[in-house]
Amino acid sequence: MNLLNRHLLRTTSGPFVFGFCVVTFVLMIDILYRYVELFVTRGVSFWTATEVLVLSLGHMFALSIPMAVLIGVLMGVGQLAADHEITAMKASGIGLYAILRPLMGGALLLTLAMMAYNHYVLPDWNHKLANLLYDIKHVRPMMEIREQLFTELNDRITIYVKSKDERTNRIEQVVILEKDGPGDVSPTMTTAAWGTIVPLHDSNTMRIELHDGEIHDLPDDNDLARYSITRFNSHNLNIRDMERDLKSSNRTSRGDREMNLTALLAAARREAAERRKTEGRSRELAGGLARRQWSLLDPEARGTLLGRQRGAAPAELAERRNLLRETRQETARTARSAGFQENVVRSQRARENSYMVEFHKKFAIPVACLVFVLLGLPMAVSTARSGRGVSLSLALGLYLVYYLFLIGGEKLADRGRLDPAVAMWMANVTLTLIGIPVLVRTVRESSLFSFTLRPGAETPAGGEAD
Repeated sequence: MNLLNRHLLRTTSGPFVFGFCVVTFVLMIDILYRYVELFVTRGVSFWTATEVLVLSLGHMFALSIPMAVLIGVLMGVGQLAADHEITAMKASGIGLYAILRPLMGGALLLTLAMMAYNHYVLPDWNHKLANLLYDIKHVRPMMEIREQLFTELNDRITIYVKSKDERTNRIEQVVILEKDGPGDVSPTMTTAAWGTIVPLHDSNTMRIELHDGEIHDLPDDNDLARYSITRFNSHNLNIRDMERDLKSSNRTSRGDREMNLTALLAAARREAAERRKTEGRSRELAGGLARRQWSLLDPEARGTLLGRQRGAAPAELAERRNLLRETRQETARTARSAGFQENVVRSQRARENSYMVEFHKKFAIPVACLVFVLLGLPMAVSTARSGRGVSLSLALGLYLVYYLFLIGGEKLADRGRLDPAVAMWMANVTLTLIGIPVLVRTVRESSLFSFTLRPGAETPAGGEAD
């Protein structure tokens, strides 16, 4: 039996490595584009860009390993079934459950290893990557002009663009403010329909080529008659000293994907405690508001505030009207404060959910290795005669379903519409509930996936086709 187990693991290990390499490469396509951009366009050194590439592999491994397990089982066991080795095992009294055990054991080892990786390695890699990208961002601020945001290029010049093409550096609807000094309250304003950002690395300068625009200038704040407007078809603005050396910022703050399991749980509990405090303050404000509004329903109290009692002096009436106005203002302030507290509660709950989503994700994705083995074995046996192309197609389709479950659950949990645990585990639970009956039917040789791509069987000699 040990020989059979080793044979099964050896047969599936080759397709597993193949699937791991293919899936990782597919996931790397976007990172490779960023690598080329850093190395060629932004002038980042080869070693720094390579470091970004290597650190970006961290979160890819967490996604590609479960997919590789599914490909390994489908291709490995499918090849055994195509070579009639599965049939020989059944003839020797070895059923699919016996074949499933070593595969599940190998998947369990991968699951535990991935959980340790997600706790000890991946958060540090993500943190180093975030720090490195943050440092690179501040190397060349000319390349970090963002659309629909005011960007301070230096202490004198601020730029706003409505849209920007990251590939061509073309900018649309440009507004540039140029101050003469820190106390300048009427800076020169340059507007343009469109323009282009041209980095001149050799001269440490950024040139902004503007087209179809105007320059608004007021030389003297006290003499509005000197206000001038200059229209232009093209205008170049050169900004010097825009290059900065790459320096390590040693940023210590971490996002949810840069935290290990202990830090995520602690952060979620901290947000939950703060949320409960905020909810207590919100209840107090709402209770106070309700008491004030209820008091205004009392006819005697309302009559006192309105000053409608007979014989009241004019001064007393004015004082009571002032009291009524102050009461209304206080009620309005309390209502606004209660609404603000509700917004704070929603924000705190969203942060708590994001931490718990990441916490459960570090367990749910590794457990997918076990789920894919459970589903992959009956699928491989049922589609053995269809070829490896069908196996890869089934693997991609199944993983796509899993990924959509994962991403959709994460979005719903972040918005507070679904519990984080349910959001992250529903894919595993759903596929497991599907996989168990599929496995049972395959063991009974009544598979749900019984189809091939072979042409129709030939008609026996002397017989008629059915």
